[in-house]
Amino acid sequence: MSTLLSLKQRRERGIRAAIAKLEQHEADLHRHKQQLLQERQQLWRQWRNCGAAEQVLDQVEWQSFKSQLADYYHLDQCLLEQVATTDRQRADLQRSKAEQRQRLRQALLDQEKLKLLMEST
Repeated sequence: MSTLLSLKQRRERGIRAAIAKLEQHEADLHRHKQQLLQERQQLWRQWRNCGAAEQVLDQVEWQSFKSQLADYYHLDQCLLEQVATTDRQRADLQRSKAEQRQRLRQALLDQEKLKLLMEST
């Protein structure tokens, strides 16, 4: 019975390690998202500064200006998609963490049952 208890305790440690790893990965994703949002804000400032300049443009300059604005839009959309991907990854991690926590609760319950059984014999 003590061997079974040690196996259950080892399982508990493994689950706790998995939860810690998931929490670390989630924190990394959170930092990555914050970095992406900062990059997006900086891009918006550049975009506004580019559009705020009052000037007379000839045809070639106008095409270049439109191209530059389109590039800003494209970069913004790429950053937005990366943020959405990061959010999806974090949601997946949160689901995995919830599953691991449920496994941990069950493992602890099993250990308690086994300890009670060992004490009663």
